[in-house]
Amino acid sequence: MFIKLQTTLVLMVVLGIVVGAAGCNPKAISLGADADGAQVELAVGERLVIRLDGNPSTGYTWEVKEGAGTILAQVGETEFEGGDPSLVGSGGTQTLTFEAARAGTTTLVLVYHRPWEVGVEPVDTFTVTVTVQ
Repeated sequence: MFIKLQTTLVLMVVLGIVVGAAGCNPKAISLGADADGAQVELAVGERLVIRLDGNPSTGYTWEVKEGAGTILAQVGETEFEGGDPSLVGSGGTQTLTFEAARAGTTTLVLVYHRPWEVGVEPVDTFTVTVTVQ
């Protein structure tokens, strides 16, 4: 009886770990610069990962201009991968991650600019229409 109870408890713990781990890595759709102007469909809880060339060592960065809010929420800060960001001219990839928060449609607009330069047009833009089911 004790072994049967112990086996049942172990199975319950393992099942709990498996179920818990399944929710830790939501499905993600990745886009690059070639997807500018695209339309994407997500389910609530899924993530949208956008990877664009960037060079933060020059002061330029990708930022959300519009579209992130109640339907699509940014997860964390913009991340940089690649060259040495302390060296001017060392480019790489900037990654922005968003999570589908609730059903609806939004147009996500990202701008590549120097945030402190007011009244200056961005060097580049990236737009994607996101529909969350």
